Amino acid sequence: MISEIEAKKVLTYHENPFPTHWDVNPYRGCTVGCKYCFAQYAHQYLGLPDFFKDIVVKTNISEQLDKELSSKKWQKNQIKIGGTTDLYQQIEQKYELMPKIYSVIKKHKNPIFIQTKSDLILRDKAIITELSKITTVDIATSVSIFDEKNRKIFEPGATSTLSRIKMIASFNGISRNAILGFMPIIPYLSDTDENLEQIFSAAHQNGIKSVITSFLFLNGAAKSSFFKIIEKHFPQLLDKYKLLYKSQNLDPVYKSEMTAKINAIKDKYQFTNQFEPVLPQKSNQLSLFDEPN
Repeated sequence: MISEIEAKKVLTYHENPFPTHWDVNPYRGCTVGCKYCFAQYAHQYLGLPDFFKDIVVKTNISEQLDKELSSKKWQKNQIKIGGTTDLYQQIEQKYELMPKIYSVIKKHKNPIFIQTKSDLILRDKAIITELSKITTVDIATSVSIFDEKNRKIFEPGATSTLSRIKMIASFNGISRNAILGFMPIIPYLSDTDENLEQIFSAAHQNGIKSVITSFLFLNGAAKSSFFKIIEKHFPQLLDKYKLLYKSQNLDPVYKSEMTAKINAIKDKYQFTNQFEPVLPQKSNQLSLFDEPN
């Protein structure tokens, strides 16, 4: 089900940067359908049952974003577009919200961080190229599994891993950073020698310089639904997962051993993993949420 709303606020602050403190999401819900998505819980607050099918479109997002960026209290913090939903999910082909958002960003020369698992972003490459000439633009995608059969189990609405690698590589020399995220690292599926070599060698061959990594994190609702996927498609791994994820955090011994293994292959291909968000342009820490309506 698709519903349309006029959002009252579109900038969202997070205490912990991921990778920035501020997010803008043109949609609620996401048809990319990543089975490990940490944001699935968000629909509970909207009274909507299915994060992957019940999509809310913020039709006025560009107008509202313009209003909030025009605030005297706004510090030109770097904004992540697509923090809890993929900005280039399939419905963007119809609504075309992103070019309007980029127009607002261009007006205010505000730094942005774009993250997507879709090569639909290439539709807006010319716009992003022009935008990158006047402000900081960082672009990232993430991949987990190279094998298409297994990948589709976890990311049915995403473009292929190789397509994402080629897509992000195409922004080298355009955006400040063109980052490949090897995330989430899915135990016993992402961490095999074969999968690691396929992904990292493809990234190297396509000229990617920056790779960041993160392990699978399973909070309440996501943990239950993810275990059902494992039980259905990889039943031989279910008991191992229960041992690794006795809580929502990964077993520390496994994490330490796997970190060393992944760091070794990153060193082999000389990938960097540095990212620094753009600092605010004003020193005073004032909140948008203190501003009278």
